[in-house]
Amino acid sequence: MHETVLLDKHLEFETKYRMDLGSLVMFKNIVSKESGLEKFLYVEGPDLYFIKPDGNFARYRKPIYGGDLERCEVTKKFKPLGAKNNNKRKELNVRVGNTPEDTIREDLACEGYVFNFSIYKLCHIYNFKDATVVFYTVYDTTNGKIDKIDHFIEIEVTEETIHKLTEHQAWDVINKYEKLLEPIGINPQKRLKKSLFEMYVRQEVR
Repeated sequence: MHETVLLDKHLEFETKYRMDLGSLVMFKNIVSKESGLEKFLYVEGPDLYFIKPDGNFARYRKPIYGGDLERCEVTKKFKPLGAKNNNKRKELNVRVGNTPEDTIREDLACEGYVFNFSIYKLCHIYNFKDATVVFYTVYDTTNGKIDKIDHFIEIEVTEETIHKLTEHQAWDVINKYEKLLEPIGINPQKRLKKSLFEMYVRQEVR
């Protein structure tokens, strides 16, 4: 018998997969033809990460090109103690509108956060009723130049309805889109255990 407990409202439930840029065209061809597609967005811009001595972190996101430019937000994520992956994390998103960046930085500093690194993301976002499926490219820009380039696919259960699902139902959503993207090599064995934060964090806090 499956668990009947519903998931938390502020839970991020997602899986991530490392890809190569050559998969982008086939990815877009597959998901754009899938029934239930509600919206497509292309968005790019910087993500600035701030960290506390205890390891907790905050992300400041300010899109600068494409759709959804009004979605400037500060996100704080909390990984469950002892978790071996990042499939389920508490996520709190606070919209900050047109608040100047120096004000955001000062507010985070007052909470004990220190700037650690920055990345620039180019995102092809497909919104379905039950999930958001994204192919994105990441540039490490911490040193003011492009240090490395990575490509990922992400499948995230729709955050607005996650609290209406059990964990089993949420995994059904993930499995559905893994099956859809199977032609480009997506499968459960390819799920990454590390978050972007864990991949890019600098050992010395700046």
